[in-house]
Amino acid sequence: VPHGRAAAADAGEVRRVSGSMQHFQKPENALRRADELYAVGQKDPALVALHDVLSSKRHRTWQPMMEEVMKRFLTICVEMRRGKAAKDGLVQYRIICQQVNVASMEVVLRHFMGLAEEGAQAALDLAEKTISDKVESLLDFEDLEAEETPESLMMATIGGSADSKKRTDRQVVTPALKFLWEAYRSVLDVLRNNVKLEDLYRDTTSRAFGFCHQYKRSVEFRRLCEILRNHITAQTKYDPKWKDREPPTPESLQMHLETRFAQLSTAIEMELWQEAYRTVEDVHSLLQLMKKPPKPVSVAAYHENLAKVFWVADNKLFHAYAVARTFNTSLSFKTPLSAEAQELLASRALLAALSIAPASPVLDLNLLEYDLEHEKTKRMAQMLGFPTAASRSVLLNEAHRSGMLAKASPMVRELHALVERANVPLDLAVAVAPILTSIKAVPALAQYETALRRLVALRMLQQMERLYLTISIAKAAAAIPLLSWPELEALIVWATKKELLSLRVDYKHGRLNQPANKVDAAASSEVRESLANFAIALDAVSERLHAAELAKRKAATRARLYASIAATAEEEHQAVLSRRVVIERRKEEAERVQQEEGKEKMRMRALKQAEEEAEEKARLHADATRRDAERDQREREQEEAAQRRKLAEQMAEQRKALKVTKKKGGEGGKVETDVDKLAEKDRNELMREQRELLMDERVEFERRLEAMAKRHDHLERARREEERELLELRWSAQQAEDKRHHEEHAASLAQQMKETRAHDVEEKKRFSRMVQAAEAFTARVTAVRRAAHQEVVAAWREQQKARREEIRAERERVAAEEKAREEAIDRARREAEEEEALRIQEEMEAMRKKTEAEEERKRVQERQRQREKELEEKAALERLAQREQIGKSWAADDDDELPALEMAKAFGGPAAVAAAAAAAAPPPAANLAAAAAPAAPANRSVFDSPGNLGGAPPPARGGGTCGGAGGDAAAVLGHFKRTMELQEMLTKGEHEAAFATVLQAQSLDLLTWLCTKIDPSALLSPRHAPPPSQIVLASLAQQLAYDLSKETGLKLRWLQAVLPVIRPTDPLIKPNLGRVLEHVAASLQSCTEVLGNAGHPSHASLLAVSAVVSQLQAAIR
Repeated sequence: VPHGRAAAADAGEVRRVSGSMQHFQKPENALRRADELYAVGQKDPALVALHDVLSSKRHRTWQPMMEEVMKRFLTICVEMRRGKAAKDGLVQYRIICQQVNVASMEVVLRHFMGLAEEGAQAALDLAEKTISDKVESLLDFEDLEAEETPESLMMATIGGSADSKKRTDRQVVTPALKFLWEAYRSVLDVLRNNVKLEDLYRDTTSRAFGFCHQYKRSVEFRRLCEILRNHITAQTKYDPKWKDREPPTPESLQMHLETRFAQLSTAIEMELWQEAYRTVEDVHSLLQLMKKPPKPVSVAAYHENLAKVFWVADNKLFHAYAVARTFNTSLSFKTPLSAEAQELLASRALLAALSIAPASPVLDLNLLEYDLEHEKTKRMAQMLGFPTAASRSVLLNEAHRSGMLAKASPMVRELHALVERANVPLDLAVAVAPILTSIKAVPALAQYETALRRLVALRMLQQMERLYLTISIAKAAAAIPLLSWPELEALIVWATKKELLSLRVDYKHGRLNQPANKVDAAASSEVRESLANFAIALDAVSERLHAAELAKRKAATRARLYASIAATAEEEHQAVLSRRVVIERRKEEAERVQQEEGKEKMRMRALKQAEEEAEEKARLHADATRRDAERDQREREQEEAAQRRKLAEQMAEQRKALKVTKKKGGEGGKVETDVDKLAEKDRNELMREQRELLMDERVEFERRLEAMAKRHDHLERARREEERELLELRWSAQQAEDKRHHEEHAASLAQQMKETRAHDVEEKKRFSRMVQAAEAFTARVTAVRRAAHQEVVAAWREQQKARREEIRAERERVAAEEKAREEAIDRARREAEEEEALRIQEEMEAMRKKTEAEEERKRVQERQRQREKELEEKAALERLAQREQIGKSWAADDDDELPALEMAKAFGGPAAVAAAAAAAAPPPAANLAAAAAPAAPANRSVFDSPGNLGGAPPPARGGGTCGGAGGDAAAVLGHFKRTMELQEMLTKGEHEAAFATVLQAQSLDLLTWLCTKIDPSALLSPRHAPPPSQIVLASLAQQLAYDLSKETGLKLRWLQAVLPVIRPTDPLIKPNLGRVLEHVAASLQSCTEVLGNAGHPSHASLLAVSAVVSQLQAAIR
């Protein structure tokens, strides 16, 4: 099988194995049979025989011979490079030995990997021997799992000797390495989440890492890392289907952590830095899951690898922290490092800290670049366990505290003292040059030599900036011989950008200058520092001169304090007693609250018991339903068995008549014709077998036809071979006869043509005498016809001229008539417009008078309702005052009036108190808007617009000044005015006021119009502030559900958005929410006949709204 189609071939092989199952009484028989087949070169049948034993249910019990069978099976798979078959066999063997002998599984897997590795090495040796090239040059292909394309196969076929290496790769190296890679993947897949074989899992990952590193397989290494990442994710994530699965043990997590450490080392050796960074993230995730710390040796190696990663990434801060962590972790080793190793590690950590570029003392925290860099550094530090405020100064201070500086080598300590002092000498470069030379001579410290040179140069430039206003470039370069002038110039530019220096390079005069403002600032800073030091010294001298006077003042102050303490002791005692009384009262209140909580717990316990009883009833009902289902299932099975038997009888009769049945029976095969045995099989299996038999019968018939055709072909061939000579003789005679006839025909044709030629010449001579007469006749006829034609053309032109004059006159007449008609229409239209304008003016005047009268009537009614509200508020406040005087806890009462009043008092003042009092009392079946909200202006509070909650349904049309018999013009005018008011509210963002106005108007037309102007998802989203009140939402739900036959899609969409945000526990809507929900449910039920069809566009919305209504009703109950 070509390696480009290996997966398909393996899948087909598994199907062939499962389709031709062989049964062996003992595994020894299968092994013996496989050896016999293997000895004669029939590897496929041998593989099938061994696979039958592994997949057979009669051999599910492990025995030693099964291990030999599995080894032989894997050996054949390796030789044939059947990766899929090998994996299937390993899965079957895991089922056999998982619970009995796990050690056998380990032996088999190690044997499999050993065979695969030996095969790969043998293929590489063969390829190297074939083309006389090194192994490294044979591994330049990108991906082992890449398929061969037709183009690549064609190019490889027609290529010359230059493509011999590629052909060797494709034919020898690539299949071997691909099978080895598949072997590692199969073993890891078999071993995942297996606690008993974690050591083998770690060993397999190590081998896979070695494979990727040895053969430079970067693509496979990334896939391997992703496989390991998926394994630990599947093992640690919570899955409801596997509730009983235990979390990974600490030992398992330690194994995975060590695997990740090895993965990080391999990634660094292969220079895959992005994969190394992802591995660092995996290590961080594992450390979060582990409850006990990992081994110090592993942690030290991990931080050593981290240091390499960050050094390549040019992140010297985290590199220094990683090296410092390596040093600190090495101090806790069970076997301590030698003094020389500790000194080298401490020196390296200190030099790494010194190599960090200094930061500017003044940072603008508002700069976006700094903010992003700071956040990135903080996030990385949190992930790696470093301090969030990681910096160079913090790390150097930590080096002082942890003793790292003391354990470093003397030359490193001397370097630290020279570069970290406040004022460095100008000969610092000369002083540190020998130290840098010594550091460069040490291989472990040589990488920091360049960074240290830049640090020394920066310190000297900073000192020059403090001492000189200007300095020549030549003198600066001579004073800092550690860097060349281009390097020094680049350092000055970088330091100026980081605000570490303020020097400017003046090439015109050949010097380094400071800005004028910087010079003045430096001078004033030095003056302030000198004065501060002088003031501190004067204070110290003053304290020593006036020591006796200061002691006397302290004694007087102490005596005064003692006297004040004695005077206030009694007051403090009384305060303590008062405090005790307050504490006692609080204790009594706490006991009372505890008793109330106990009562509440008893009530909740009773509710829970009732729920458990309901659940028990539900369980009993479910059991009864299950038993009924099982009984129905048994009846169906019996009916299916009867049908199968009937089908089996038919098939048995049909099979007896088939010729293929007799033939297979004569050859030793077996075609089942017993009805009882056929009835035991599944219907699909019976149909499949019958189709196979019919196909075999058809194949046999076609085979017979083919034999007959072949026999007829042989006879026909023999007949044609015999008649070939006779046909040749007949053909020769026919050719001679045809030639003779052709010659005779050609001679007669030539004679006929000669005679015809002579006759035509005679006729031409005879007709040549009439040519002149014919030409004269033709001239006379042509002249007569030309004169007649000219007369006809002149008459036609006269007719056309007259016709054009008639058309022009007709057009002028039609244009005059059209102009007259348009002028008449314009006069009629102007007269009609004047009449219509006069009529509209009269109607508007009548409408204005009627509107003023209606508004006057509404103002009177509003003042009356306001008076009633004030009386209700006063009554509610009196009841609240009485409750407060009595001191009775509202939690112990049956009614919930007081909490609603307290809440309303806290939110909305007297108006809200009245609304809460009205909500607490049993409301009548009238409109709750009159009891919960006064006729306030548009900027009313959230408790002042309840709408029509719990009362009668709103009218379908009109409302307010638009009702009654005011006429259509008045209704249109009122509707237009309210629409403009609502549009202005929406423009200002006053959505709650708009809904309150519409709900109080009780107009479904206005409500529908308003709903079309607002997006419900945006209005009811958590980002919308302020959210609509619960009373408005409940009223909106009630009015939207009034008539669902109109605007059904819009209303269902709003109900689907409004109902989920209603809180059933809200005290302002709780008393009436039940009736609102009943009204909504009834409306939904009434339109079920129309919307209940699954094909209706609003069917899904109807189901969603019904579900939410049921949930709210259940919450209320």
